[in-house]
Amino acid sequence: MSSPGLPSTALTYLPSWWQETTDPTAFDALLIGWVRAAGLRAGGFVWPADGTPAVAKTAPAAGSEPVAPAELAEVVRRVKAGETTVLMTLPSGTTRVYAPVSFPGRPAGVVWAERPAGQPWADTDRAYVALTGKALERSPAVLHAVGPVIDPDRLNQRLADAAVIASRMAHDFDNILTGILGFADLTVPMLPPGSQAASFVTEIAKVGQRGIVFTQQLHQLSRGADVKPTPGSVVATLGREEVRLKPAMHPNLRVEKDLPANLPAVAVEAGPLQTALGHLFENAVEACPQGGTVRIAGRQIDLTDADARTYLGKATAGPHVLVTITDSGTGIKPETRRRLFAEPFHTTKIRHRGLGLAVVYRIVTAHRGGIQIDPVPAPGTGTQVKVVLPLVVARPSVAVSTPPPAQAGLREDTVRPGLSVSATPVRG
Repeated sequence: MSSPGLPSTALTYLPSWWQETTDPTAFDALLIGWVRAAGLRAGGFVWPADGTPAVAKTAPAAGSEPVAPAELAEVVRRVKAGETTVLMTLPSGTTRVYAPVSFPGRPAGVVWAERPAGQPWADTDRAYVALTGKALERSPAVLHAVGPVIDPDRLNQRLADAAVIASRMAHDFDNILTGILGFADLTVPMLPPGSQAASFVTEIAKVGQRGIVFTQQLHQLSRGADVKPTPGSVVATLGREEVRLKPAMHPNLRVEKDLPANLPAVAVEAGPLQTALGHLFENAVEACPQGGTVRIAGRQIDLTDADARTYLGKATAGPHVLVTITDSGTGIKPETRRRLFAEPFHTTKIRHRGLGLAVVYRIVTAHRGGIQIDPVPAPGTGTQVKVVLPLVVARPSVAVSTPPPAQAGLREDTVRPGLSVSATPVRG
């Protein structure tokens, strides 16, 4: 099956990438083995392909730490334009073939293979490099090198299962808590004001209210996949959220917005849109408890297939609105990032449930959008969240104005360290 340019060992080496390992040196050894098995002059891997590489590997390594190839920017541009492999000729006359390596919810990387001058690349050779890129997307050694990568199919199933349980629990606890709160309200007027008994009953009512907040969060998780065709405005939604969050902001916190007034409507109705963007906006504010900067930007973009694969969710090629929310906080710890989305009830904060990002993800995914969450590139600090939402192609022939359910405006915590999102009704 090998081509004239590839030795017979080239294809037989590919399963080697899938061996289970957490050895930090395994990636380097596998890369060197691949270069030798494929008869290459050199090979390498760079991730992410946008900006400063977080991981750059070259085999065989030449003394100093490997750096991103000079032609990387052009390669990335062509990959995003839809090319499955990119052939580049270097000033020395050697040639390289690049292929994308995509991770759901993360920036794309590239793998490259180099041949000496005078050795052409046949179509089958280039297809082999592309196949290697696909193998790297499932390689434990590569995933260990680039950090946690979420399996979207497993995530969707886990959240769907959790949503079914959440719905059943919420209805049962609603009934119990309604009784507790009802009798507490009836009892307070019967007790002497300021008495110890009155204070105890008041505390019971407060605990019941917190329980109601929790059940409303469970309802949000269970209903996050509901879709209605009513268009929503990103600009108006973020404006309302800024007003709501203003009292809780530190005096030294600066909110910078770049939201064009003519930003087109997205195919997400107002209630779910405000729930999703409100969570993320509030997270950014709470990431800066001593002040700092929260930057919010929105613009229309046309996603390519390659772009869409870098978002976690169900984004596809086509016109979208990109919303970017960046804070200058301490950022996400690597061990916490491994648990983002994948563990709906994981939280690092006291008295919180860890439902926030699960709700955001279900809303974004149900509306054919996508999300990325990554640390701000050095030397900056903080977290950058990108959300893409599809545009409204055409309004439905019959538009029915339905107010969003009350619980759609509630906020809950996320799994980011140091962040706490209180369950506060959305105003306006």
